[in-house]
Amino acid sequence: MKHFTGFSMGKKKRVTFADLLGFSLVNVVEISPRNSLTDICFPQAHKSPVKPIAAHRPYLTSLFEQPVQKDDFLERVTRQYICLESVVCDKAIIGFVRVLNIAYKKEVVVRYTVDGWKTFREESAEHLSISSDGTMDTFFFRIPLLSLLKEASNVEFAIRYNVRGRVYWDNNAFKNYSVCLVSEG
Repeated sequence: MKHFTGFSMGKKKRVTFADLLGFSLVNVVEISPRNSLTDICFPQAHKSPVKPIAAHRPYLTSLFEQPVQKDDFLERVTRQYICLESVVCDKAIIGFVRVLNIAYKKEVVVRYTVDGWKTFREESAEHLSISSDGTMDTFFFRIPLLSLLKEASNVEFAIRYNVRGRVYWDNNAFKNYSVCLVSEG
């Protein structure tokens, strides 16, 4: 029998799987074993009452239809030069943006607020890919939420495209895009 050195049975190792943007692909829940079956099935009067585990936790939801799901999505990109494609809400707001590829040098920025535009912040978007025919580019942005969630439960944003000295906006037809923190329970 071989003896393995450097391996400790008592230490727990943690492995995580993430996508290209660093989001977890797997959620793991640990369940502690009970002392006996009677602990589960038959509450006893002498035991302290069991506090229920929170069934619901706050989550983020977009207050708009994902633009890429609309029939006129590609037409909007062509007409506006820029259009939000989709948003994923997790530990941050991740957005994907499609722009018309009219020059090599371009900048895409998301402008967002948590106080109804009294103040705002900006994050630069990163280039992700070029369409197969070269007519459009896809960018993605990330709005960090840890500090924002302490300030408000609603985040509004619009996207700006700077190219060839011109500025183009996608602000959801003057309504802005909005993501809301929903608390249930």
